[in-house]
Amino acid sequence: MEALKPLEHKFKAFVFSLFKLFFTIGQKEFKPIDGNKISKVLFLRPEKLGDMVISFPVFDGLKRHFPHIEISILGSLRNKAIIKNDRRFAKIYMYLKNPIKDFKTLKAMRKAKYDCVVDMIGDDSVTALFLSQLSAPGKPRIGIGKNKHKIYYDYNYLYRTDNTNHIIENTLKILDAFGIDSTKESGYAEPYISEEEIVFANKTIDALKESPRTKIIGYNLSAGAPTRIWAIEKSIALCKKIIASNQEYKILLFTTPDERDRAKPLLDSIDSRISLIPDNMSLTAVSALIAKLDLMITPDTSLVHIARAFDVPVVGLYSKFMKNFLLWRPYDQEIGAVVSANDGNIFDITVEQVFDTFEKLVESESVIK
Repeated sequence: MEALKPLEHKFKAFVFSLFKLFFTIGQKEFKPIDGNKISKVLFLRPEKLGDMVISFPVFDGLKRHFPHIEISILGSLRNKAIIKNDRRFAKIYMYLKNPIKDFKTLKAMRKAKYDCVVDMIGDDSVTALFLSQLSAPGKPRIGIGKNKHKIYYDYNYLYRTDNTNHIIENTLKILDAFGIDSTKESGYAEPYISEEEIVFANKTIDALKESPRTKIIGYNLSAGAPTRIWAIEKSIALCKKIIASNQEYKILLFTTPDERDRAKPLLDSIDSRISLIPDNMSLTAVSALIAKLDLMITPDTSLVHIARAFDVPVVGLYSKFMKNFLLWRPYDQEIGAVVSANDGNIFDITVEQVFDTFEKLVESESVIK
């Protein structure tokens, strides 16, 4: 499927060239939107799970200033699990990459008559451009990270990819379009979790704690790509070092439901102070568990951002590729990113590097009290 990506992009570019004459150019003199004069805003975020999680501060910031505004979202199957029951959203639409179904979704969005559409895809996406143009005709279009397509947006924050701002700080710039000072807004915003999931998480964590002094360290073995999966031998060695460093530490392993076998070597190699999360948990239920951790160790996945949303300290493992770790590092932490020496994977990260970062993070802010 990846081999077909260039062909897909060329086809989209061709279609774009045919239709761009019908697109509306954005305002040259954009004035911030008065939130008191609008009632419904549509956000476009049909991307990965992590992209959705780092967007929550924008939704919460807009609601804090203008509680009356109804927020709707266009998501995707990749991020549906974290938003499907989220009460932030008046309506949740799905972009399915199915022309017939997506056309029906587009009609539904047009029928809802949104006062503004916000394209949160941070590049020159042809798909996002079509959606922003067609979902709310004649209404202000807010963009971020647009370069070639910026003329089709009324407001666009074009951040430099070589800056040191976190991706959450860059994304919050969307709020400037509504006259909100984004630099004063919180970058913390939690996923929606049900009361039942909270109760279950509390019971699960309490069952692991032998005393009030017990500290639960989360360790995630799963990642979205093989290049972000650390060798199991290193995982075993790291967990042994963590447990040996403090008798009050216990480790809770996280995996996706179809990768639970990855935990078996650790469970077989280490004493009773290591365990695996219950099977078949929803992502929001997993998030409820993460919220109860004292610290999380994980490859560069959405769990980094879910943990930081709850202010749980994170040690994250990153490749060096294009210094993406500067954008996607654990939010609001001076320490926490462990970066490979190569662009392609995290395989060369050593146990000593991760453990050293773990200890420094614990000591620097007394994160485990």
